[in-house]
Amino acid sequence: MIKTFVRFAPICLGVVGATALLINLTVADDELERALMTPPAATPTTGGALGSLDDVLPQGSGSLTNLPTAQDDSLDAVESAESDGIITVNNAKVEIPKGEGFEATISANGQGLLVELGLCEVDENGAVVTEPDGSSRRKTLARGLVVKKGDILGKQQDDELVQERIVAQQELLVAQKEAEKTLEVEVADAAARVAHASYKRAEQLNNKLQGAVSEEEVQEKFFEWLRADKSIAKAKYDLEINREKVKVAAARVQATDVQIRNRKFRSPIDGVIDDLLVNEGEWLREGTEVLHIIRLDKVQVTGALNATKYAPEDIDQKDVVVMVTRPGYDPIELPGKIVYVRQVVESGHYYFYAEVTNQKTDSGYWLLNPGSLVSLRIKR
Repeated sequence: MIKTFVRFAPICLGVVGATALLINLTVADDELERALMTPPAATPTTGGALGSLDDVLPQGSGSLTNLPTAQDDSLDAVESAESDGIITVNNAKVEIPKGEGFEATISANGQGLLVELGLCEVDENGAVVTEPDGSSRRKTLARGLVVKKGDILGKQQDDELVQERIVAQQELLVAQKEAEKTLEVEVADAAARVAHASYKRAEQLNNKLQGAVSEEEVQEKFFEWLRADKSIAKAKYDLEINREKVKVAAARVQATDVQIRNRKFRSPIDGVIDDLLVNEGEWLREGTEVLHIIRLDKVQVTGALNATKYAPEDIDQKDVVVMVTRPGYDPIELPGKIVYVRQVVESGHYYFYAEVTNQKTDSGYWLLNPGSLVSLRIKR
């Protein structure tokens, strides 16, 4: 009996210990819940029982009005105060607007092999100067190369079109010969005169001697004259058709010339080559982009003004001065003019666009580069 109790005692002690631990955990949970549900004690402040946000702000931060807000990164940061009738706009952006003749992407007008890529040399008549082997005399294209409007910058293979033009030109010559041929009209006119004379003679004989010529024969001569007269109209109609064929053949020659001309890549604007997108010898599909040209002698500067301070008509068409600041160089001012003011207000501001004449440095670099930020003064 004593042995059994000794063996059972550790088990009872373990059960009692587990029960005590469970009771302690339950009490701890209750105390934690009461602590969370009880409001904190009031902190003595000058702002009242709960105090104010100024009491929890870092030392020297000030009131709510000095807290950083999203407006610090808004358009308010680009505008400075007006002084002496001049509005200064900081962080105006230099851009190349699309669709206004400031940039151009040259693409292939048809599929074919890119046989030449370079700035072709032309004579005083505008014809391309060729080498002894028949290729164009040209300068290698590179980024930054200055080009002018109308410069030929390369071409696709056009041998087939050249042959088509030769055929069209020969057809035009044949049509011109046919249009100049009036012999059929002259022959028809002569035949009509003979038939008319024969018919009149038969009528006169019958008038002098009734029955000298049978009525059937008189009718035949009349219809021969009528047929000959209609032959004149037909010959004139055929001649007119031949003259229209000349126009058709000439149009075919012109259409072939247009296709040959479209195989050449001409610069649509004055500018510089910004990017080359293909290599000579590549097979191009219609629409394949060949090169990109940008115009930098004139650029657009975009800024924003507070709509609550200035009306669009206050600055539209006004003269501006752009201040260009470069590291290690003195600031340079460039003149311009506001050419457009948007009527759409965004974040309390509206955008304006100024066209500015760009200038080059002594080393040949442009002062205003697309994407750069400048200061701009508007003269009201």
